[in-house]
Amino acid sequence: MTIEGCRYYAEVKGSGPTLVCFHGFAENSGTWEALQLQDCQMVLVDLLGHGRSAKPSSLEPYSLPVLLGHLHELVAGLGCTRYSLLGYSLGGRIALAYGAAYPREVQGLILESSAYGIGDEEQRALRREQDVRLAQEILDRGIEWFAEHWSSLPLFASQTRLPPEIRAKIRARRLGNAPHALANTLLGSGQGVFPCLREQIPALAMPILYIHGEQDEKYKEIGQELMDLNPGIKREMIPGAGHNAHLENSAIFEKIVRNFLQESAKP
Repeated sequence: MTIEGCRYYAEVKGSGPTLVCFHGFAENSGTWEALQLQDCQMVLVDLLGHGRSAKPSSLEPYSLPVLLGHLHELVAGLGCTRYSLLGYSLGGRIALAYGAAYPREVQGLILESSAYGIGDEEQRALRREQDVRLAQEILDRGIEWFAEHWSSLPLFASQTRLPPEIRAKIRARRLGNAPHALANTLLGSGQGVFPCLREQIPALAMPILYIHGEQDEKYKEIGQELMDLNPGIKREMIPGAGHNAHLENSAIFEKIVRNFLQESAKP
């Protein structure tokens, strides 16, 4: 589907209650292939600048307000009127912002290893500087450098225990990115420019589940912060997993998601 000149790719699988899935930075919709939720309709979206979606050279379409509007039009164009959202990392931040923007349509939110925006202005400015530097490095050094750099981050250390074939797929998805699109994603919707959603979180009334890996200390703390902001938020920990829990322990992740969807669908 093309929206304001930007082509978006989405794959629809299965039938039943709708679950719209947003992947993480430098990933694409293929990251969800291990999830076998046959009792729901999965809408697997390639975010702008990723996968088979458009990779504009202009920065504007990557900004959160434009991105949210495009995603909302995409989901509506697919005939979805009531649905749950599943988002991982960057995709989780976008899912949270989407839920705050369109609360009447979102039946439930599943946030995996996701932040809600940096509230401290100094910390946010520092992160913005880091994002600008990384964006320039990606442009200067290329996608091979980025794939090596990204996989070497402590955040992804637990992925070294994944089977070789899964690690190869992760690497292939990273290598499939365009440097300018990753740079624009960082500059347009990275954590340095992403608005802090702290004030909106207490008002969210839909069922919300936060999932994190046992070894992902930073996002474990963020999960607790979210629960403090909104006591209705539930949290699940994936044993033995790090930041990317849906790949590191897909069977347990799938079970948790299925149970949440069944519970949130009850009247």
